[in-house]
Amino acid sequence: MGRLWLHRRSLVPGLLDRRLPRAEESFAYFRSQGYEVHLRSSGGRLVVLDEGVLNVAIAYSGERLPSVEQGFQTMADVLGGAIRSLGLEPLVGEVEGSICAGRYDLSIGGRKVAGLSQRRRRDFALIHAFLLVEGDGRQREALAAAFYHLAWGPEEERIRLGSMAALAELRGGITMAAAARSLADVLRFL
Repeated sequence: MGRLWLHRRSLVPGLLDRRLPRAEESFAYFRSQGYEVHLRSSGGRLVVLDEGVLNVAIAYSGERLPSVEQGFQTMADVLGGAIRSLGLEPLVGEVEGSICAGRYDLSIGGRKVAGLSQRRRRDFALIHAFLLVEGDGRQREALAAAFYHLAWGPEEERIRLGSMAALAELRGGITMAAAARSLADVLRFL
């Protein structure tokens, strides 16, 4: 079963981010600036979400769950199929310095366009992804860098500016509606 959705201006810190020395102060600051802060129980690091980011999840339950690798590969295949149908060719592999970097990042021209994470229990697996469709990748990077500057300190700069882009930045004419249709079409075959 797959699901698509959007968030408004939100920071979604991962489990590791909650342990940063000034995490609570950073959460309070961003809430005061009009951002929602949602702590997530999957993945490792902060994700920046807004109306230009399409979220997708695939849920599995029962005794026959995919392995961790199979779950990631399935989501990478779903995202890759949708992105290719929009006229772009993604690569799978970590984009160092990007927001929430991981082995199953999807990138185009060295710039991350999607990230994946999982939440698993004995009889349940939820594979999540975010797909940057519209908006400005550098603005999202700057927001994440500001979060880490406040929560961790300037000596621990984690975000490399220019490491991320939205699909619409890479190829004009791509819209949220087109990306959602492409993802929905691919998800139908799961």
